[in-house]
Amino acid sequence: MLNLKEQEETLKSLRQNLKIYMESIREVSEEILNGKVSKYPVFVAYREEVNIGKQIIDKEELALEWSINASTLEEFLRREIIMQDKLDVFKKSWKDPVTHLCLFTVLEKGAGFIYIPYNADE
Repeated sequence: MLNLKEQEETLKSLRQNLKIYMESIREVSEEILNGKVSKYPVFVAYREEVNIGKQIIDKEELALEWSINASTLEEFLRREIIMQDKLDVFKKSWKDPVTHLCLFTVLEKGAGFIYIPYNADE
């Protein structure tokens, strides 16, 4: 588990990176929704390589700290990152993907979902 200072530093760097490419993430989310790929787009933020989803932002190319992959709830179920018996709990916490980014954040010492409004005033 990250201590409080590590959590704050991690979230700060993630927020700074997201400011740079939030609009690109939103466009991919709209493609997933409008293309009827899924009603549940999920994005994966990571520093070390992960094998979930398809990479849309490469931290190395942009000289940033975080890479982003696009995925879906269906992939998370198939890979058993979300267990079938927890699906209802996940859906109850789900926020509208038109207004909020669902971000699965992978850290050295764990991972978890956070929802971030695409616009700060939402």
